[in-house]
Amino acid sequence: MIMIMNIVQALQNSAIVLAIVFAASSASHSRIGFDKYHNHEEMTNYLKEITEEFPNISSLYSIGKSVLKRELWAVKLTTATEMLGVPNIKIVGNIHGNEPVGREIILHLVQYLLDNNSKNEAINNLLRTTVIHLLPSMNPDGFELSAPQPCPNDGMHMSGSRANANTFDLNRNFPDIFNPNLVPRQPETKAIIGWLKSIPFVMSLSLHGGALVANFPYDGSSDSVPGKLQKLNETLKTANMFELYKKFLNDSSYNHNNNNMESLTPDDDVFRFLAKQYAGLHPTMHNGLSCEDDYLKFKDGITNGAAWYQVIGSMQDYNYVWHGCLEITLEMSCCKYPPASFLKSHWEDHLKPLLTWMQQAHRGIKGVVTNRITGKPIPNAIISLKDRENYINTTVNGEYWKILLPGVYKLSVKATGYDEKIVRVKVPEVRENQKQGPRPQLVNVQLEPTNKKTIADSSSTVSDNDHYNTYWVSDDDRHGATDKAVIGTAADTDVVLFGADWPLDDVQKSSVDKHLLLGVGVEAEDNDDDDDDNDGYSDRHGKRYDINWLQSMRPPLPVQSSSSHSGNRFPSRVTGVVTMLCLLLSPYLVVHVLP
Repeated sequence: MIMIMNIVQALQNSAIVLAIVFAASSASHSRIGFDKYHNHEEMTNYLKEITEEFPNISSLYSIGKSVLKRELWAVKLTTATEMLGVPNIKIVGNIHGNEPVGREIILHLVQYLLDNNSKNEAINNLLRTTVIHLLPSMNPDGFELSAPQPCPNDGMHMSGSRANANTFDLNRNFPDIFNPNLVPRQPETKAIIGWLKSIPFVMSLSLHGGALVANFPYDGSSDSVPGKLQKLNETLKTANMFELYKKFLNDSSYNHNNNNMESLTPDDDVFRFLAKQYAGLHPTMHNGLSCEDDYLKFKDGITNGAAWYQVIGSMQDYNYVWHGCLEITLEMSCCKYPPASFLKSHWEDHLKPLLTWMQQAHRGIKGVVTNRITGKPIPNAIISLKDRENYINTTVNGEYWKILLPGVYKLSVKATGYDEKIVRVKVPEVRENQKQGPRPQLVNVQLEPTNKKTIADSSSTVSDNDHYNTYWVSDDDRHGATDKAVIGTAADTDVVLFGADWPLDDVQKSSVDKHLLLGVGVEAEDNDDDDDDNDGYSDRHGKRYDINWLQSMRPPLPVQSSSSHSGNRFPSRVTGVVTMLCLLLSPYLVVHVLP
């Protein structure tokens, strides 16, 4: 009888253990859902838990603090082991406090990428070859002062706190290429500027709401209305005029450009491609329909920023001009702050465009600039294309990345103490592997030391001393990158081009980061069926591109989305509790149950 009672008791205890395990399993499948917007505390706890669960893939760090001392959390995702030549990209949400759709989409994107790394080849390849930085909320103070609004509305509904806690619009707070920006830099803005100085970002997305369009630089121009007002302010030097100027910057209704004049960057072809590709993969954005029947229409779902309305101090212009980072501003939803019931549909609409956009960091060329005599990398070398005014700088390890469309380019490379090198580079037209996405042409350049100094290009209109910073980062931030140069086998080779047909055995393996050997595939056959309808677009020089094959790299999605599921992994804390309980109960089970 006593034995039976002991067995019954043991079974009861086992049931308790199984219930705990089941609860842990259930908890792991419901970390985050689409039923609500997550406040700062909830977001913080979620980001800490999920990065603890996937410590080999993700890490959580803060780029600074808001006015009210809330952490500006960023998640870094990658499985790359050798970081030399691996591009960094970023996505920033919630720039305006009352535009939080992007904030929630980023939280789900973190979970989606982590959950699918081991399930989906395209996601695995993306994380293996890219460093992805996700900042869900740039303006947590403004978000806490805002609340959901009925939807649909007029798309530009201004309820809630658009600005930060100091009432400044953060997307009017950056240095500007066309006009001096007199508005005091805010803590959130300084954090983004510091972030860009420390990491060589290649691409970026800025997530907004209130419209449905992909917006690309420039946002401003030299003859903008705000610019003329600013010059008048500098003349009058009155406090009242400064307040009026601030009002112009903070209220987009003051900045609409009635003339619809575009303000184009030197990389306008690439920006248009990235914007059109994103809009084309979105179910409705590419239709170009505005959120208001009588408002302006966006052809193909894209717009040049200045052609829509003029802005001084925008974040996307700063990214591009000062750091060579190709940032696009995405207006993700007609309603700025829709009810949470809209979130799942927005997530489903934007997932495929987001994944494809991230793959584009590997489009074009990349490489390492080295000293031909010593083989050491050359930091802060100036990389530019002939006939394009924009330039970028190499990192502390001599790395550079340049997103380019198919074509032939003349690459100029120069640095203080070296002879300038002009390189002819061909970016071939290829149909990318759907799982891997585009693959970059590797162009490594060796510079010859000279006795005369090469003066840095002074043609830029930007006078800020921080223009195109060299990324002098700490040893911890260098991710184990070495000072080894990537050099070809021939000592007299000035430029090394690695393609798909270049055998790996012919390269000095001891000095090559294999992650750089992502050669170019076979050039696609000519398509005689190409037509001149909306499947292509022309750049400002009249060259036409076929958007169909350029979009062919879209990654396949998993059969079942794991946006609200986490697979079979337990959260680390829950796993620890279950393990401890099982260990405590195991002696009792052994003594009282087993014969």
